[in-house]
Amino acid sequence: FQIIAFTHVRKNALSDGGATYEDESNRSLDMTAKEDIVAPQQPKPKIAYAVTLTSCGTDAYQGQNQPFVQGAAVLAHSIWKNSFENSFSGSKYGHALYAFVHPDAVHCSDPLSSLGFQILVRDTPINVTEIKGKFLREHVVKSGCCGEKEYIKLYSYTLTDHPIVVHLDLDCLILKPFDDLFDAMLDGPESPARERIKLMFPHDTSVEKSLPSHINAYFTRDYNMVNPGKKHVGVQGGFLVVRPNLDVFEEYRSIILEGNFRPGAGWGGQYGGYFGAQQIQGLCAYYYDHLHPGEAAELNRCYFNAMADKPIQQSSGKCRTGEDICEDCSTKDVSDLYSVHFTLCQKPWLCRSPPGLCTKMHHEWFRMRKDMDDSHFQQQQPEGKEEVDQIACGNYRPEQFLGYCNGAGNTGYIPVKV
Repeated sequence: FQIIAFTHVRKNALSDGGATYEDESNRSLDMTAKEDIVAPQQPKPKIAYAVTLTSCGTDAYQGQNQPFVQGAAVLAHSIWKNSFENSFSGSKYGHALYAFVHPDAVHCSDPLSSLGFQILVRDTPINVTEIKGKFLREHVVKSGCCGEKEYIKLYSYTLTDHPIVVHLDLDCLILKPFDDLFDAMLDGPESPARERIKLMFPHDTSVEKSLPSHINAYFTRDYNMVNPGKKHVGVQGGFLVVRPNLDVFEEYRSIILEGNFRPGAGWGGQYGGYFGAQQIQGLCAYYYDHLHPGEAAELNRCYFNAMADKPIQQSSGKCRTGEDICEDCSTKDVSDLYSVHFTLCQKPWLCRSPPGLCTKMHHEWFRMRKDMDDSHFQQQQPEGKEEVDQIACGNYRPEQFLGYCNGAGNTGYIPVKV
């Protein structure tokens, strides 16, 4: 038999001016273990990866130094690295990058465009003054991280040129391809990928916990936001995998405009009582748990959207999930994770590493940052190598931060050059 090596080129998102391309035959991150992987000649459909920008932050950060730019650059590279366009990834699915940008944030969104994101300027999908429910109408504008602006994440359902949309917060990182998730959604109930998907409660066969025959969405839940045993736990708003559908988008708009959100109780009087309940966290839980049960699957948060959280609430000694015995996400091997979300572990660009799995997750982010810079350098030898050496010259814990930190804190980080 004959082994055929496919050489792949991609547009360099970090270049200035015209499009440049790079030879992907010499990747630096884990390539020695993947030399026998041969990408298929034709990809499956392109998956849309979307992010949201609702504001431009504070005056302390300007231009490319803004934290969202640092997150976006490394996230975009991690998406490419785990997609068909990288012939070493083994993935069957291509990718496209989108950024939903609120009108208030347009003036600082240029770096996202430079990083390869297609900018889609989108205002809040509803007029807050038209919400019927008095409590939601008066409180959503000052609730959660972003008020009513967070609803622009719902535009993920409008990207109907793609079969699947993955919406991620900018402080996320992809470590493995999501092919099994996509195969199970697109290939139907007979897909062998279904057996490989890590669900949150794999032995529970109830409609709420099992894998639907027709999957319209995946999500994880944020058990850290509720007391143990709470029946209706919110969706973690930084990770959503959905099947786009304009009717679903309009239904969400109708739900918000109806405004059936009760103080202290939440949507429908059941889905609330935690941070972000008025926005995506509570709204999506209400949609998929109450209005459309059996359409979505809860993924195991230890492996997808991983935050290295501990399972036991210290004050009560009980499992946050309500189980008698619960899985400890903080003890997982980083090599088993599909994606991570830097919430409890703090942001990598703060050049701090909380102990345990968080340290390893941060190191993976800096390894991805270095791989991104090395890819850029490969196109510009010898000038490129000198430029990378000048950037990655930090002397603070170089074994952990790989030359991108001069000290702890946001002033110690050496930012991505966009």
